[in-house]
Amino acid sequence: MSKVIDADSGKRLRSPIGVILGHVDSGKTSLLDIVRGTAVQAREAAGITQHVGASFFPSQTIIDVCGPLMKASKIKLDIPGLLIVDTPGHAAFMNLRKRGASVADIAILVVDVTRGFQAQTYESLDILRARKTPFIIAANKIDRISSWKSIPGATFAETYSKQIPKAKEDMDNRIYDIMGELSALRMEGFRYDQVKDFKKAIAIVPTSAKTGEGIPDLFLVLAGLTQQFMMRKLEYSEGPGIGTVLEVKDEEGLGTTIDVILYDGVIKKTDKIVVGGREKPALLKIRALLEPKELDEMRDPKDKFKGVDKIYASAGVKIAAHGLEDALAGAPLRVAPVGKEDEVFKEVEAELESFRIETKTNGVILKVDTLGSLEALVDMIKEKNIPIQKADIGDVTKIDVIDAAIVANKTPEFAAILCFNVDVLPGAQEEVEVNGIQVFNERVIYNLIDNFERWMIDTKDAIKSESLKDLTMPGKITILPNHTFRANKPAIVGVEVVGGRIKTTQMLIRDDGQRVGRIRQIQDNQETIGEATKGKQVAISIRGPTVGRQIKEGDSLFVDVPEKHAVLLMKKFSEMISPDDIKVLEEFAEIKRKNVSKFWGF
Repeated sequence: MSKVIDADSGKRLRSPIGVILGHVDSGKTSLLDIVRGTAVQAREAAGITQHVGASFFPSQTIIDVCGPLMKASKIKLDIPGLLIVDTPGHAAFMNLRKRGASVADIAILVVDVTRGFQAQTYESLDILRARKTPFIIAANKIDRISSWKSIPGATFAETYSKQIPKAKEDMDNRIYDIMGELSALRMEGFRYDQVKDFKKAIAIVPTSAKTGEGIPDLFLVLAGLTQQFMMRKLEYSEGPGIGTVLEVKDEEGLGTTIDVILYDGVIKKTDKIVVGGREKPALLKIRALLEPKELDEMRDPKDKFKGVDKIYASAGVKIAAHGLEDALAGAPLRVAPVGKEDEVFKEVEAELESFRIETKTNGVILKVDTLGSLEALVDMIKEKNIPIQKADIGDVTKIDVIDAAIVANKTPEFAAILCFNVDVLPGAQEEVEVNGIQVFNERVIYNLIDNFERWMIDTKDAIKSESLKDLTMPGKITILPNHTFRANKPAIVGVEVVGGRIKTTQMLIRDDGQRVGRIRQIQDNQETIGEATKGKQVAISIRGPTVGRQIKEGDSLFVDVPEKHAVLLMKKFSEMISPDDIKVLEEFAEIKRKNVSKFWGF
């Protein structure tokens, strides 16, 4: 990879490392595809090349893609190019770590303009802020805006100027929505061409992964920001390579290999490396240093890689070596010069120590896929003040379930196993069924924690008593028109209880099964009350939703009755509750049947 000398400092510059995050189906992969496709069309001899887990865009390719925008902005590119990690998703980003910080110099947070912020959007923002990673927002799918007439490959200014007023207004409103979401999170954002100070405001770049609109603008902002604010960070030495393990894979003919993002220095084929492992680091001799061939040749899996003698930061590279079986995604990697093997081993060991988690005797068990995921999940769990008994990498084992069963005897509300991107082994599944241990397995950390918290609250309630008075009773409300007193944080609306009853702390769901938030307070004639029954018109505050987005005036909302409580009400206490309660509960049960894969048993 070519290297550039910084005219001011005289030091060599590496390419900035970018990564893409966002909610599922927001267009991350499609955006990468259109970025690569645009660059391939624009490239000259020194065009795009493919690295393991990343695509490298030389400075000349960036200039070609940006076209007149680059000339108009008067930016002179000094960086060698951009290395964009193309394993899409926040999970890959979590692995790009170094001592709690991020290997990524900048991130692209992709937001679907037709849907706004979603679960993984918030999750990605939490991780970006925790890692202190600068980011821009790609407001994607502008081609889906009502009345929008696409101009393939156009800059945003060009395509925006050709739109009718209705389409422009719709676009502006969607950008304002994103700005509002950022503001609610105490961040400032503007459409990129309206940003006055890029150090203080987040740039929002409207794009379309389908038509290529806004892609030149995206490249311009990425290149401009990294060059304007990160030149010191991009200086590097040609000393021993330092990287992070992105993925661990088995490759035919090579055995276990690791895909590495090299962010400093040089790796040579003759080097020894220290890699973080499950129990401890390992000192290994490189067997093969590999990178994919040119992008045009990547379609042939039989001729996928070529051996190289050395590789410079920033780059993605595949390494084959004996003893990689215990290597972990997200673990550090360092080249160990001759005579300094012990010193480097201790450095990597010290970095792995940052993952040591203070555990409690009674707490939940966490099982995740990578070190990066473990770090992110532990941080979020700790923010909730939830105790952790064990936090480990790998699938759920029989021992994990036995440990959870011991907790069940003391603190049943913590007798759960939280899984992220891992499986429950067959022997462990048998123990789960025998001991009745609750296992939560999600691909979105927010959902994982939210589902556990809900279960924990319900379990605590059920522990008190299984009598009728301690069960969550059904309730149905209608949001009254013209009675929105506050849109969010919390939402405050006037409602009528049309069936059953409502109480504070209860979770509410829509008739499509989507949870919208928990009742914080109920007021009747400005007096705070704990419960409102059928026929009452009261004001309630709800933590979570925004009126006009997750909830609207006229909506019907239901109390989210825990499954165990609903079964008891219908089977054990059906004669003790009113016909109205039964009717509301049946409506609620129908919603659950339509929106969950496992039906309730009543």
